[in-house]
Amino acid sequence: MAASRLPVSCLVLAQNCAGILPRCIQSLSFADDILVVDGGSIDDSVEIARQLGARVIVNPWPGFAEQRRFAIRHAKHEWAFFCDSDEEVSQELALGMKAALQAHPSGAYRITRRSQFLGSWMDVGPWAHDAPLRLFRAADARVTEASVHEGIHVDGPVGLIAAPLLHYTHTTLSGSIDRLNRYTTLEARDRASRRRITALDPLVSPIGVFLKYYVVKGCWRAGMRGYLLAAITAIYKMVLYVKIREIQISGETGRS
Repeated sequence: MAASRLPVSCLVLAQNCAGILPRCIQSLSFADDILVVDGGSIDDSVEIARQLGARVIVNPWPGFAEQRRFAIRHAKHEWAFFCDSDEEVSQELALGMKAALQAHPSGAYRITRRSQFLGSWMDVGPWAHDAPLRLFRAADARVTEASVHEGIHVDGPVGLIAAPLLHYTHTTLSGSIDRLNRYTTLEARDRASRRRITALDPLVSPIGVFLKYYVVKGCWRAGMRGYLLAAITAIYKMVLYVKIREIQISGETGRS
């Protein structure tokens, strides 16, 4: 291990992300171990990761949660850090993680995440308070059972590192809509066995979501971008409820 590098395994899940992967991997040079778990890319993601010095394991895509578990099992060090392929570790964050682990470390750390929406930083609204748990002892980590929006949980104290993890997400409106379609399909499968969705839910619930994001949580302060973020979040809820209801009705029809 290079003396100046942190004894942390940085875990990156890759899937056809050759265009953005270099920025992510290069920002992880502070760490002794960079592991890219590729789900079966058909672009140059694997070759790029190897050229940049990362360990690469190809594991045919089993879903978000299981792929995260796979990555954790292959961490070399006691401490692991998840960095998504569309994220970048700032220099301040690298220093913050070093300081945290050299002190008396907590059981895990949440990381303040600064996200872009349509090419600009979204520093107002709910995204301004995003702090996912990303730095943890690999042996203590549990990945939530979810097809999408999975997270990491640990028992014991969880600290906060305020230096930013930079998140380049929702770069275009069309890309945001594509993600909405993929994620609602996955989430609908998880939630179909829960609460019964009525015909009114896809009509009423999105209105409340829009008002919550745009008015209560302050997206209005971001102008048109804030309006679009609140609107897309509301549309997500509408499409999700429609897909859940389709699954529930289809299940009832199959039993009749």
